Amino acid sequence: MRKNTESTPMTTKKRNSDQIIWENFLCGDDEAYTYIYREYSQALYAYGMHFTSDKGLVEDCIQDVFIKIFQNRRHLQSTDNIKLYLFIALKNKLFNIFRKDIKYSQIDSLEPVFAAEYTIEDEIIENEREQFLNEKMIRMLEVLSPRQKEIIYYRFVEGLSYEEICQIMDMNYQSTQNLIQRSLKKLRTTFSQAEMQFVLLLLISM
Repeated sequence: MRKNTESTPMTTKKRNSDQIIWENFLCGDDEAYTYIYREYSQALYAYGMHFTSDKGLVEDCIQDVFIKIFQNRRHLQSTDNIKLYLFIALKNKLFNIFRKDIKYSQIDSLEPVFAAEYTIEDEIIENEREQFLNEKMIRMLEVLSPRQKEIIYYRFVEGLSYEEICQIMDMNYQSTQNLIQRSLKKLRTTFSQAEMQFVLLLLISM
């Protein structure tokens, strides 16, 4: 796998901070554990809701993830990206349930589809213009396959690097690059340059 060449001083600082917080948690620091929960539980909820509309299921899975990391912290590996670590844990937890319970599975797939909705039910859109822009973006993203929507989300909403996307989607570096390029090409061939700039800027601002 290629080395990550996308690091900036800001991301390097964040990773150093994450590594310190995670190591403190692994060493039994309950304040570090509380910080991790408060910092990432809402992001995990928003992420989980892209795979299912079952709010109770997502909430239960998040609680299970935090219980498991607390119980097993003496045996967990180090990480310099806590959010990515938790995203992967939640995705694996959800998918294990989806594979066991037929009601969560798609007819043509063993895995759930990644939904295009980038707002959740509890998030208040303050005015009609924001509602319009959000709906327009969702309609534009509907031309993409679920896999393409997912990778665009990781790249432009969560700002993950290619290597981080490789981890969460279980893909190699070249396949990750190819899928992102195909997704962007599909958007470019479907929409004007102005519309493309609009949707990417809106994604980044979320």
